[in-house]
Order: sequence, then structure tokens, then C-alpha cells
Amino acid sequence: MEMPKTRGERRKLIKKLASSGKPEDIRPGTGKIPDEFWTMPRPKDPEGLLLKALLEDRREGR
Repeated sequence: MEMPKTRGERRKLIKKLASSGKPEDIRPGTGKIPDEFWTMPRPKDPEGLLLKALLEDRREGR
């Protein structure tokens, strides 16, 4: 599955997963980040897609 690049694509994916009838596809978060989260290695993102998505969200006022 490719990472959605726009807010509209993300919303469409969330709706699709929520209506897929497969509870393992989407689960609500616990609201807590495990302590070890902050020491985990960062995922590789050679194309900078995560930064691009973050900056786009900020431009859109999210």
C-alpha cells in the first residue's frame, strides 16, 4: 500500500479501511506513546515523503 500524499487521499484511505470490515486493518490508538518510542531508530525515508507530508499538512492548516 502506498503512503497517501494529500489530505484528501488520507481521508479516502481512512474511510476505505474503516468500511473494509476487517478490524485488523484499522484500530483506534491507545492515546499513549510507549517510553521506548523516543529511542527507536527512525524509519528510512530516502525520498523525504514524510517531511513533504508534514509540510503539506502545515500549509493546509491541519
